[in-house]
Amino acid sequence: MEHIYMIICRNYVPIIDMIAKTPAARIIFILLLSAALFGCSSYIPPGKRADFQQLQPIPGFPGSETAARPAAEQLPAAQPTNPFPTGIIMVRLQAPEYTSFYIDRNGGKYGTGKYCVILAKELGENEQYERMAKLPEVADVIGLNRMLLPQRIDDFRSIREAAAQLSAGVVFVYTVDTTFRDANSSKTLTAISLGISPSKKITALTTISALLMDTKTGYIYSAYETTEKEEVSSSSWNTRDNADKARQKTETRAFAKLIDDFIESWPRLLERYPAK
Repeated sequence: MEHIYMIICRNYVPIIDMIAKTPAARIIFILLLSAALFGCSSYIPPGKRADFQQLQPIPGFPGSETAARPAAEQLPAAQPTNPFPTGIIMVRLQAPEYTSFYIDRNGGKYGTGKYCVILAKELGENEQYERMAKLPEVADVIGLNRMLLPQRIDDFRSIREAAAQLSAGVVFVYTVDTTFRDANSSKTLTAISLGISPSKKITALTTISALLMDTKTGYIYSAYETTEKEEVSSSSWNTRDNADKARQKTETRAFAKLIDDFIESWPRLLERYPAK
């Protein structure tokens, strides 16, 4: 007897040929086959944010910037240098295991150790850098490249030393945290099946956190955080490309809001820290 084989996630399931001889059976067969084919395709959300509390350096303790000390002990040691006008170095940090669908295909991740640097610009960075560069007392806004970075990144000191090579007085360090949740249950999704349930609603939630730091001392001039979310129907996520575009869209809006906050706070920062 001949068999028809249906592929379900690389496993072969035999279907008796006689089952598909009636119209109703054919319809059921087609529906099952379609569900199986779509079900084999899934989208994996991006990796984790960088934990800035783990990265915070310990100014005033030579050779021990990664030592664990309460934040209150760090504050008196770090002093601002008020390096205005100044260049601003932009650095995106993520957890060491971070990856995304975009980076898997295009690259743009660098470094080992406790953290990695994301060199890929997929959040509209160039446009936002141009906005920042127009601010008073800002000489330039640029991103670090791998030629200036150490291979291993365990703390802020590595980033500050790289920024110092470009004679920039401050470093703007940011990290992205994006999760996908079932809109009905609020359950965080670790994998999203594509095309299975057209009526299912998914919420993309992005939080971006940032610190503006003195290159020389590690003093924190200001901190920022914004959140953006969007609810979409899973029916529009028929491919991984479409799913990842939804992520990029939410992250791009969140990053633009973050820079809005930075631009709004800049005059007050200059007033509080006048050039020495």
